[in-house]
Amino acid sequence: MMIGVGIVKDSDAVFFQYVGGENAPQALTMPSSGRPLTRLANVRLTGISIAEGVGEFNSIKLNLYVQSSQGRTLLLTSGLTTLWSQYALTGLMGLYQQYMVDQQFTLDSWKGTSKMRPCFAAIRAQGNQVSDGNLKDLLIEAKSDGDKELTEKLLREAVNTINTALGGTVEQAKVTVQTEEAPF
Repeated sequence: MMIGVGIVKDSDAVFFQYVGGENAPQALTMPSSGRPLTRLANVRLTGISIAEGVGEFNSIKLNLYVQSSQGRTLLLTSGLTTLWSQYALTGLMGLYQQYMVDQQFTLDSWKGTSKMRPCFAAIRAQGNQVSDGNLKDLLIEAKSDGDKELTEKLLREAVNTINTALGGTVEQAKVTVQTEEAPF
């Protein structure tokens, strides 16, 4: 299941399932109350990556692959430099620092109340919120300096660190296409 984060700005929901085709993404809600789903409990990170040049705006996306305790894999995708991604990555780096990046955790997400209604995230493991305070401070400083390149660099480094801890490779495969003139 592919889930976009905060893609419908005027909705109270945070998570939206991509259903494909011409169908609009569907908000994920609690079956009993109809309220937006805000918590993914007892999930485990199984993969992390960055996708470049996505969609009509040529976006850079953070992709988190999480597995539920029932074995179902979800792909959570959000803009790399969004607040949600920054908060999620500081939390995942907190797991990394505690040697728990491959352990179950709870991902809480919510909408802010400011005009733009950004989405936020928090990671909890063993009942405690985890976060990398150093990364958080560096991101705050980069934002206050208006340094978008540094923000992106810090987030890419976090993704590489977590990916390597999960057994992935740091280097991404690059494809080069060469064209030659026809011989006739």
